[in-house]
Amino acid sequence: MEYYIFCEYYLARRTDAFICEWFINGEWKEDKRRTLALEDALNDYGDYSFMDQDQITEIMATELIQKGTIVLNGDIGYGTTYYEPKKIRLRNWKRPNKNFQS
Repeated sequence: MEYYIFCEYYLARRTDAFICEWFINGEWKEDKRRTLALEDALNDYGDYSFMDQDQITEIMATELIQKGTIVLNGDIGYGTTYYEPKKIRLRNWKRPNKNFQS
């Protein structure tokens, strides 16, 4: 499973079968429009660039899911380095219920 921050305020996950889901209001949901935009960013195509997305670790994604915010600093892996701390705040964030599985 791969996790992405898209346009600094959306969290997405993509399976090995390339099924993409978005964390919206405490739930994972498919959204074809956002998925197409993420694919454009990953391919540096259309209205989005490669810089509109950041691949993050599952640990970072879990922190985002639980808190709705994360501060990224330094080398986060996947070729992305933040030279200054950057706070990411998810839009449409709602705390997941206790039975939620990431």
